[in-house]
Amino acid sequence: MSGSPAGEETDAGPAALAEALRTEHAAVHGYEFIGGVAEDQGRRDRAGSTAHEHKTLRDALQNAALERDVQPPPAQASYPITEDYGDDAIDAYAVSLEHAAARAYLWLTAARDTDLRVMGARALQETTVRSLEWGGALDALPGFDEAG
Repeated sequence: MSGSPAGEETDAGPAALAEALRTEHAAVHGYEFIGGVAEDQGRRDRAGSTAHEHKTLRDALQNAALERDVQPPPAQASYPITEDYGDDAIDAYAVSLEHAAARAYLWLTAARDTDLRVMGARALQETTVRSLEWGGALDALPGFDEAG
């Protein structure tokens, strides 16, 4: 017997999928911004590479949403960015983008849909590595706030 209507209402999948897609839109915007303002070539190159990784994730999420009849949220015209363009501020901004992605992917791992759970788990691993590459610290469980 298939799930009950009440069970469908508790499935985190559709909302988590939409949130992960919103987060990827913001990450793409953020890394393209970093690529434009970073002072050294190494950061610009890393930002370009990371933007490409997030575009790939964004496209996979977009396809997953369409396959599941979930209305994919559109990209916004702009997103919050750092006001300080120094190296430390740029790195902290990149880490914040990855932490936002980690929270979204952690939520996606709670989906009833196995494919979405696997996608969320893999993306959570990838975003954790990217956060470390930008100077972030490894949390006990990436995606959870320290106080929570």
